[in-house]
Amino acid sequence: MARQGRAAAAAPLLFLLFAGLAGPAAVPAVAQPLPPSSGSNAPGNGAPGIPPDVLTIPQLPVPPSSSFAIDDTVLVGNDDDWTGQVILNAPYSVIQVTQFYRTEMPKMGWAETAIVRARRTSISFVRDQRVATIRISIQKDDTKRTDIDVVVSPIQTKLAPGGGGASVPVPRLK
Repeated sequence: MARQGRAAAAAPLLFLLFAGLAGPAAVPAVAQPLPPSSGSNAPGNGAPGIPPDVLTIPQLPVPPSSSFAIDDTVLVGNDDDWTGQVILNAPYSVIQVTQFYRTEMPKMGWAETAIVRARRTSISFVRDQRVATIRISIQKDDTKRTDIDVVVSPIQTKLAPGGGGASVPVPRLK
């Protein structure tokens, strides 16, 4: 029963995510909604009042001029506690994108917990009962662009019914 409620809550977010599948594989992304147009149709829009092809993700800052890889992005849940994977491409260096997330994630309530700087930089954040891991690397085809892979998941999950309702322990490294 709870699964049906969670799936119903995810429907609006999933509709927004997959509405762009009929179009190109990458949809422009912005960190904030665009202001309303001045009354005339913007190119590519069907009618007055219809927003441009822009996808925003609640509680996740997106570097300006970035694009989503819609085919590889999966979100489940509602705006308050979604989980999933968001794939972005940005016209910035790894250092610039790393600094962007280290600055912008705390503004959205995320606390940085770890950073690993290597060929692929990885930053971890926590917020409420979720963890976000952001992996940033140079794009293979264009070294002036960066691939960004964001995975958001629950910190702990409950066992299936009949499992006593205990939380799955978090593995500890020795």
